Amino acid sequence: MKRIIHFLFIIPVCIISMFTMIYIFSQEEPLFHIRNLKVNGIQQLKEAEVIKRISPLLVGNIFRLDAEKVREAIVSHPYVKDVRIKRVYPFSVLVDVVEKKPSALWVDGHGVIRILDEDGEPYRVFSKKEGKGLTIITAEKQSEAKRIYIEMMDWIKDGVIKREEISQVVVKEGDVILFGTDDAVEVILGKEDLEARLKRARAVLEDAKKRGLMIRCIDARFEKGAIIEERKG
Repeated sequence: MKRIIHFLFIIPVCIISMFTMIYIFSQEEPLFHIRNLKVNGIQQLKEAEVIKRISPLLVGNIFRLDAEKVREAIVSHPYVKDVRIKRVYPFSVLVDVVEKKPSALWVDGHGVIRILDEDGEPYRVFSKKEGKGLTIITAEKQSEAKRIYIEMMDWIKDGVIKREEISQVVVKEGDVILFGTDDAVEVILGKEDLEARLKRARAVLEDAKKRGLMIRCIDARFEKGAIIEERKG
């Protein structure tokens, strides 16, 4: 009998508690209002830019927060690659931003300089503060710049050349010309078999160094060997 009475008491209390919680969570109760916002991972973006984009979505109850809308508002910024939103109860929101990484500079046919991301896509105008150490790709069209960037990354991945050894890659009338950081040697690769020609050019350059020659230009557009031009003076 005592057990029955106990259950008769507990069940209504649980039901009342459940409905009370549902009511509180569904109301604009101050306890669950979003009070704190933490933004991580930004270097190119300013925190004020992020807050401006999402502040209209952070009004009210944390349980009503539409995390996907917050994410979309931030990821639509051209500097942003990905965003993760996390609720930190009872009243905080954590925003982890993954920015696009400056990976190369693209000079287009009009001389405008843009920064390419890690996928070879232009996403922002060049800033002197961010251009240090980035390879310059000179190409009239965006598609050419992306193609050469991807090709260059393949050279690096295959160990043909190190990234810091390439100062500039130029696409001129379809021909690809590479300029190294080592004495600014010009390497003409042509239009096809670029990686194989680059390997051949590097072998020629190494051989020339052993013989004490100062090379200005290597034309690797030949099936066998290459034409070299010595540096004068």
